[in-house]
Amino acid sequence: MTYLKKFFTPLSILSTILFLLIASFGYYIYTKVPKQLNLSKLETIKAKPQTTLTFIGIQQAEQTYTLYFTPKLGTISDILVKNEATITPHMPLLEYYNSNIEKRITAKKKTLSFIQQHQTDTKTPPLLQYELNQQIQELQSRLRTQIFSPIKGKVTLLDAFPSKSSTKVMVINSDRRVIRAMVSESELKHLKIKQNVNVTSNHSKLFTGKILYISPVPSKIAKKTSFYRVDITSDDQFPLGRHFDIDLGSGYFELPKSVIYNDHFILLIQNNKIIKRSVKYIKSQKNGYIMISDGINIGDKIIVHPTSSLLHNDK
Repeated sequence: MTYLKKFFTPLSILSTILFLLIASFGYYIYTKVPKQLNLSKLETIKAKPQTTLTFIGIQQAEQTYTLYFTPKLGTISDILVKNEATITPHMPLLEYYNSNIEKRITAKKKTLSFIQQHQTDTKTPPLLQYELNQQIQELQSRLRTQIFSPIKGKVTLLDAFPSKSSTKVMVINSDRRVIRAMVSESELKHLKIKQNVNVTSNHSKLFTGKILYISPVPSKIAKKTSFYRVDITSDDQFPLGRHFDIDLGSGYFELPKSVIYNDHFILLIQNNKIIKRSVKYIKSQKNGYIMISDGINIGDKIIVHPTSSLLHNDK
């Protein structure tokens, strides 16, 4: 009895009660703390809008000027701009020198000199000397020919010493970029000036473009089909020659009804977190699917079969 009294002292009883309280509180906290959710194991769908038309466009300069070698002007005696230089309109690009014209000038000057030296003997009329002087001046104006740039842009030298006619000497590309595409006559009816289009790559939206120009006449005809040029606004940061997918989104995302949470919401993964978002939708003609018109962005990762436990575990 004395031993039990020593064991169950007030201090030991208080220590035991305190230990039990701490253990109970720790267990409660453990059960309430959410477990780390493995988001990679959740079934998701990547949002892609329904499209009415898709075609390919290429990044090009809004304005391009190509300079070709023209032998009738002579040979290129001087390139007046540097490669990769940015130039302005009316700036000289190169100069031709025509050696054939030089020979004709020399011949006419000799004739004029001979006439002037023997003028008293031959009694040459002054009109002939006047005509020769006029011809010499006209030829001298064509002895050297400078070519000027019609646009502002960056120069790319291709061949500074061409020998064949129509060889590309240089190309000037404006800093502003557009996306150029060729669409068939059947596709043309879906397009109009100032219409917004989705510029995408690998089904991911890059930016929204706007139709600037639709050619009134076909650029080519193949297999009894006419093709028309279309220009679309672009982002200047993308390099020349970049290919894009252009689509005219219908504004709806067709998804299985199993993505809906609590009638009017979806759950999606964003920055490694689960986000709850309100959506508007209508029934799709496709069985078991809905058409969502508001609340989804292209590329959103939407959870299939969402549950309330996902939201609780992600807090």
